[in-house]
Amino acid sequence: MTRAITVRLDEADQAALEKQADQLRIRPGTLARILVHAGLGGDVPGVGSENARTALDRLVRRSQQRPPADAVGLVTDARIALEPDR
Repeated sequence: MTRAITVRLDEADQAALEKQADQLRIRPGTLARILVHAGLGGDVPGVGSENARTALDRLVRRSQQRPPADAVGLVTDARIALEPDR
């Protein structure tokens, strides 16, 4: 069972979260969850640290190397592949 929490961010932090999430091509809530998991896991130092910043920058660079995905096209292709008689 998962539980929802509310995190209040000022406008600058919200904008920064949205900008980084957009660069990673994920939703802001997903990025917030990733950052919380990283902070709680102890594997990655705090979000403001240089190591965390380096890891985020690496994720941004990798996501920018991939071409944008066409979700509708992928679903259409999958349906065609699953129903060859159509």
